[in-house]
Amino acid sequence: MWQELQKVSSLIQVASPVLKFRTKTDDALPEKWAVGTEYRFRLFFFGIIPLGNHHIKLVKLDKQERRLVSNEHGSLARVWNHQIQFKSIDDDGIQYTDSIEIHAGLLTVPIWLFAHFFYRHRQRKWKKRLEDS
Repeated sequence: MWQELQKVSSLIQVASPVLKFRTKTDDALPEKWAVGTEYRFRLFFFGIIPLGNHHIKLVKLDKQERRLVSNEHGSLARVWNHQIQFKSIDDDGIQYTDSIEIHAGLLTVPIWLFAHFFYRHRQRKWKKRLEDS
């Protein structure tokens, strides 16, 4: 799981098809996230409806704590800070937690509702991805 979280391609795969991330300059994505680097994307709902820009800056990637923290913002949310943390439950299972801080003015409640749907989708995709590996 830790190796997969570090891959930029993992975000693309677990977000699909609900959200599609495209680089703003159509440049190739790096293989792994780098702490301190800001990644700039164009965001699309189901690959069709443009949702504006979205910026992701990884601020922490801690293997010992099994935690990834990003500060994000974009056209719809001025703050979308995200933390992923997981821990082993037993030999066959992990507990995976997404925590999100959202500030989007009048759009905060609708975006919060969307986030509930979206992160459930992502967690299902993560589960399938790990079962297949």
